Amino acid sequence: DPRTGEILKGNVRLGSLRIRQDYTIASGLVPDDDTALAANDSEAAKMALARIRQLAAHEVGHTLGLDHNMAASTYDRASVMDYPSPLVEIKDGKLDLSHAYTTSIGAYDKWAIRFGYADLSPEELHQLVEEGIRNGMLFVKDSDARPVSAAHPLGSVWDNGSDPVAMLRHEIEVRRIALEHFGLQSIAVGTPLSMLEAKLVPLYLHHRYQLEAAAKSIGGVYFTYAVKTANGVSPTPVRDVVPAARQRDAIAAVVSTLDPKFLAIPDSILKLIPPPAHGYERGTAELFNRRNDPVFTPEAAASASADITLTALFDPQRAARMNSFGQPPFTEAVDAAIRTVWRQPVPATLGGISRAVRSLLVAKLMNLAADANVDPGVRAVATESLRSLRAYVETKPATGLDVAQQHATRDDIDRFLARPDAPRKQSEPPPIPPGPPIG
Repeated sequence: DPRTGEILKGNVRLGSLRIRQDYTIASGLVPDDDTALAANDSEAAKMALARIRQLAAHEVGHTLGLDHNMAASTYDRASVMDYPSPLVEIKDGKLDLSHAYTTSIGAYDKWAIRFGYADLSPEELHQLVEEGIRNGMLFVKDSDARPVSAAHPLGSVWDNGSDPVAMLRHEIEVRRIALEHFGLQSIAVGTPLSMLEAKLVPLYLHHRYQLEAAAKSIGGVYFTYAVKTANGVSPTPVRDVVPAARQRDAIAAVVSTLDPKFLAIPDSILKLIPPPAHGYERGTAELFNRRNDPVFTPEAAASASADITLTALFDPQRAARMNSFGQPPFTEAVDAAIRTVWRQPVPATLGGISRAVRSLLVAKLMNLAADANVDPGVRAVATESLRSLRAYVETKPATGLDVAQQHATRDDIDRFLARPDAPRKQSEPPPIPPGPPIG
């Protein structure tokens, strides 16, 4: 299964598939006993086979000459040539995966095959192209969709929905519901409790790909691969900057994932995850990297999630486009992140998460400001933001570990701005758990 990286053998034992355990069980779609898990295998089979069927159609599409179309997920899952994310619906407050994957090829696929294989005259071929344009057959190539820095707001991988920003908010709610139901019922009897962490990773980071999709509206540009025609150009418009209000809405949605309350992990989950059991120390790459081994702590998970957010929000090319377009400028994205991470009150119980994300944000700004390959205007915004943050922490009341962090932040910024010959090297954040299933 390319989504989970697991190998299906023999008669396809779907009861062990992580895709079922992470979404179906953890979300509370089935009762919390092994009998129920076995009974639910038929539903898991339908979902997994739908994914395999979609994958098979995708590869057949390649043999017929079709390239990836990474915009098709934004207009009714119109092509098997996009990379699909399982569609998780919310019905009566519960998660529903009955339409997780499509079971047939889409409208774009049929149109593209007609274009490539129908015996048409030049005039008929032109009419077919115009028909596709009228019907919204948007195409965004792989290289304009896969990078986090990509500019087209509708070109992404592992995303869903016609509105990437609204879909991010939906996935945040899916994540919340799934985490509420996560616990002992998420693993089978006889499984070491330490394996709960491996099940937690994809749920906790459930929003990651939709977040990258939503971020592409920030500094984004709607465009087509237009050509000159006898009457002008087609299709139109050729290039339109995403409206400022839309960009600001995307900033708000993306920055919400930096809130310590979003990043928190309930005590009911933390108390169930011990250090790795004997013989289970390795075997899966999908674990949170941390500096406090062997114990799992929420700071490790929060750092990974915040890193995903800040990498997308502070992407140098996105930042440069924002400054070039002018509304909103990059400073608005930085200010929004700083308000959420540094300036809002944080409950004492979330202090560790807050400090981890604050340190990461400062390090990201320093990286932008110090990188000679980054646009000078972006570097200037990052540097000025560090100066403003330094002035803020100098006067902000604090106690306990927050005082130590504020002093360390002030000293780090002073050293950074002074640029000594041998500047102090910032701690690198732990690597984000692997995520892209294929390609």
